[in-house]
Order: sequence, then C-alpha cells, then structure tokens
Amino acid sequence: MSTPRPLLGVSVCLLKGTDVCLVRRGRAPWAGAWSLPGGRVEFGERLEDAARREMREETGVELEAIELLRLHEAIDPAHDAHAVIAVFRSLAEWNGDAVAAADGAADARFFPVSEVGGMEAEGRTTPGLAAIVQDAARR
Repeated sequence: MSTPRPLLGVSVCLLKGTDVCLVRRGRAPWAGAWSLPGGRVEFGERLEDAARREMREETGVELEAIELLRLHEAIDPAHDAHAVIAVFRSLAEWNGDAVAAADGAADARFFPVSEVGGMEAEGRTTPGLAAIVQDAARR
C-alpha cells in the first residue's frame, strides 16, 4: 500500500476588464464548484507549459504571456484531496469572445471579480478562490 501524496497542479487567473474566467469542475474533488481553469502537471512538463495547456484544454483560450502569481494549497480530508497548485495569471487582459467548456470543465464563463467572495461564502467555489482572484485583480 502506498502513502498518499499531494497532487501538483496549475491554474490560471484570466481577467477581462473587471471579470474573471471560471470553470465549473466536472470531476472530483470539488465537482460542481466554480474554480480557475487548471489541472494536473504531467511528468516532465514545465509549470508554465502545463498552465497554458490546461487553459487551452478547459476553455479553448490560448495564452502566451503569463506569470506565477502564488502557490495555493487545497486540502479536503473528507475527499482524500490534497493539491499544491501553482497559480498563474495572464499578463494581458484578454479581449477574446466567450470561453467554451471542455475536458474536465462542465461550464466556463466570466464572472465579476466582485461576486467571487459571495460565491465562495455560499460554498459555490473551491476553497480560497476569492483571495486568489482578488490578488490577481490588484496587480
């Protein structure tokens, strides 16, 4: 029997004006919750490359200029979940059209940054999302 280990993941905070791109998670853990687009890092994959790949796979958006925003830990013992997530943000405001949910995302759309805190308080987001989005919006 192997000892459980944290998952290494990436996510991307994509801003469009005063809105942020969120995806509804289609898979456990936190299935049904709104979160930043992202997922697992593959063996041998650079973090930035993983962030761009996950963004493309989950929303169809191609990003070039991104920067590391912060590390985030998501731990939920009730679901045997522990992820260490490298959170990136887009360096340029995105001016594209709508995003399209794909891969592990059940839905994808833009929400006002000002609403994310309330969504988290209602339990509709992954834990800690509001602080991450606020941090990205301030920079």
